[in-house]
Amino acid sequence: MESHPRITQEDSKISQSKIILGSFPTWTLTPPDPMQKETLEEKEYHRSKNKDVSFFYGSSGNMFWIWYKNFVDSKASKADVKSIQNSLKKNKIGLTDVILQCDRKNRSSFDTDLTNRLYNHTFFNYPNKSEKIKILCTSKGVMNEMLLNKAFFSKHGGLKINLNKSISHQNKIISKIGGDPSKIKRPFYQYIDCEKGGDIECLAIPSPGSPYRGLNAFGLNSPDSNQYLKNYLKEAFLWFKS
Repeated sequence: MESHPRITQEDSKISQSKIILGSFPTWTLTPPDPMQKETLEEKEYHRSKNKDVSFFYGSSGNMFWIWYKNFVDSKASKADVKSIQNSLKKNKIGLTDVILQCDRKNRSSFDTDLTNRLYNHTFFNYPNKSEKIKILCTSKGVMNEMLLNKAFFSKHGGLKINLNKSISHQNKIISKIGGDPSKIKRPFYQYIDCEKGGDIECLAIPSPGSPYRGLNAFGLNSPDSNQYLKNYLKEAFLWFKS
C-alpha cells in the first residue's frame, strides 16, 4: 500500500477558505513500498527520467501549475517549488489531496487504478454563518467519486448538497462560455449547505493530466477545443479567486 508523502490523517486539516484538492501522487512521487520490493533509488531514477517534481501535482504530464501560473500568479513556476509555496501563502490558498493511502495497479497513473483507498474527508473546517469555503477539484472524479461520496456525507451529517443552487451556477458558467449543458452527465459544480449557516462550493476542472480526453463532459460545443478549455479554466480560476 502506498502512502501520501505530504499529508496524514493527523495533520490534514487546512485553515484556508480556498483549497485546491487533487487525488493522489503518481507512483514515482510516493515513498517506496517494501511489500512490493520497491527501493528509493528505483523511484528516484524514474522520477529523474520522467522529470517529475517532488511536490503536489508534480508529474511531468500534469499541467496544473502551468494553468495556475496562467490564471492565478505569473510568478509561480513548476520548476521552482518555492515560488509556488510563496504564491499559495500570499493568496491564502490551501493545498491537499483526497486520498491518504491506497493500492495501485501496475504503477498506473490513472485514478481508476487506485484501490483500497483511505480518504482524506476531514481536511477542512466547517464554515460558520456568512462564511464560505471554495474547493477547486482537479477532476470530476475527485469531486464526485472521491470527495462528495456516501462516506463523506456519512461523516458530515450536517452538510447537504443544494441542488437548485448547484444547477443554477453550473448552467451560468456553461452559458457564459457557450457550452452545451446536455453533454454534462455528472456535475462539475456542487453547492453545499452547512447546518452552521456557512457554505461550501466545489468546482471541478478537466484533469490536468489529460484535459482534452474528458472535455465533452464539461459541455464542449465547439471544434476549437483549445479555446473552450481556456475559456473554462478562466471562469474556474476567476470563481476560485473571487
